[in-house]
Amino acid sequence: MSVAQPVSRVDLNLFNVFDVVMTERHVTRAAERLDMTQAAVSNALNRLRRQFQDQLFVKAARGVDPTPRAMELWPRIHKAVVELRGTVNPPDQDIAHLEQRFRIAMVDISVLLFAPHLYRRVHELSPHTSLFFVPHDPALTGPRLMRGEVDFAISIDLPRAAVLQSMPLFSDRLVVAARHGHPLFERKMTLVDFCEASHLAVNASGHEDAPSLLDDALASLELKRNVCLSLNHYSVVTRMLRDTDLIAVIPERFATTPDARREVQIRPLPLELPNAVLHLTWHQRSNNVPAHNWMKERLLEAAKAFI
Repeated sequence: MSVAQPVSRVDLNLFNVFDVVMTERHVTRAAERLDMTQAAVSNALNRLRRQFQDQLFVKAARGVDPTPRAMELWPRIHKAVVELRGTVNPPDQDIAHLEQRFRIAMVDISVLLFAPHLYRRVHELSPHTSLFFVPHDPALTGPRLMRGEVDFAISIDLPRAAVLQSMPLFSDRLVVAARHGHPLFERKMTLVDFCEASHLAVNASGHEDAPSLLDDALASLELKRNVCLSLNHYSVVTRMLRDTDLIAVIPERFATTPDARREVQIRPLPLELPNAVLHLTWHQRSNNVPAHNWMKERLLEAAKAFI
């Protein structure tokens, strides 16, 4: 068995390569971000493998996956790399020349609300920064934040892991939406009317047993709505409502966008429900990363546009 090199003899640039590969989970993309050849990155990884006596990364369908040993090492290496970067590039780094891709997990309704303002502002201040939106799944997003596969999550779900931090962005109430001229909206809607109507339900995760604040409240009253159609995204909800007699319970901010107003009208829910609170979540290892904090501020700016 080979003997590990003493840390004093390790090229500290290797740690930077390790950190970027861990973030990108792809050797070619890491090489592009580091302005290195793919062969140079592979050589650096081989040196790290000898140093730590571990494979560190294994080939996967869409890049590489870290080994358990790599996951164990990453928090300490990442912290050290961030501190070194902060010494060379203090927090007032030139954002205009920042070249970084931020991955943000959210459902399509949040993309609809956030993306236009967020992209305009980010592109204005940092034209080389890119945004990569990925679908949010309550069961998957937390682990993806833990593994560094996404940088932020925007959702109504609060994190369960101690290393994940969050803050509220804004709250929104749920309303009943239906096509213009829907007969249910021509009279005062009772709770019985609401439950008996044909419902379009939005289940972002696609799991049949996904928790639902509305359905839980109805169940507590020994009631159940008549769900005739279930979708896992919001993008076609108002169009489906426009062309059918279905009704749907959706966030008010989505229902009152200019496009939605042309297709649906809204009424209050016939039962009391607490407002849904949208949260921004991230991993605490990024708290001292200037670029990450800068993007966090842009996300908060985008959220304030709806308050």
